[in-house]
Amino acid sequence: MKLEDIKRVIDQLLGRDIQPRITREYRRALGLGSHDFPARIALPVPCARGLPERVVELLAARLSYRPGLRVLDVGHAYIMQCHRDLLRDLPEPRDLTGIDIAEPIFDASAFYTASVRGSVTDMGFSDATFDLVWCISALEHFGMDNSGYTREFVVDESMAARAMEEMLRVLRPGGTLLVTLPFGRYENHRWFRNFDSAHLETLIAPARRLGTLHELYFRHAEPGGWQAAEPGTLGGLGYGDEKNAGASACVVVVVVKNGGEAAS
Repeated sequence: MKLEDIKRVIDQLLGRDIQPRITREYRRALGLGSHDFPARIALPVPCARGLPERVVELLAARLSYRPGLRVLDVGHAYIMQCHRDLLRDLPEPRDLTGIDIAEPIFDASAFYTASVRGSVTDMGFSDATFDLVWCISALEHFGMDNSGYTREFVVDESMAARAMEEMLRVLRPGGTLLVTLPFGRYENHRWFRNFDSAHLETLIAPARRLGTLHELYFRHAEPGGWQAAEPGTLGGLGYGDEKNAGASACVVVVVVKNGGEAAS
């Protein structure tokens, strides 16, 4: 996919009309699905036709949440309106912390107990600080050209793996790490990557020693929109191939850290 095509996709994603549609579809999927998270996310049929992967990602985030959990939202500075809608939907009591290398483009105090500007590879939090860590549609940008967001970035593809280690460090035993990524054919678009099976395994292999992993795969296809998929069927899909203002497929990775009790 050419750079100008990717920019067109992003312009669509940021459009005013698409954001409330994403919110409506994530809420509908939450209400209609017979979910067994983290083992299974059951999407209704049809689901989010013509919409990006954010519907699936926000649904996964909402299913991972319980009132009162200490939540870390990694890469929060440029979250879209639909993500902010999710935060508003979360039942009280809420205890949300956001961290990013950039300053938020919105009033973070309306959503977060704390908003921290810092490195995702050296967060400064104590070990086992959080019950739940979200990294929603962010890890694919780590170590890439982030000049569109901030001048304070480093191009280093190893950063994503180091960020995984750091997110697991600040997660308490028994806590949950949720990471979402665009998936299919490997593509390097300079400011983000579309992951394939090999690159994903390199990223998450160290986490297998630290917790129980669940990998949930989804793809967008007509006429039904987003549905669960087998990873072996997704290797030919590039970002934007489905003309749905985003990824053609995505993976939701859930790590339940060893030790302690799972959040309830």
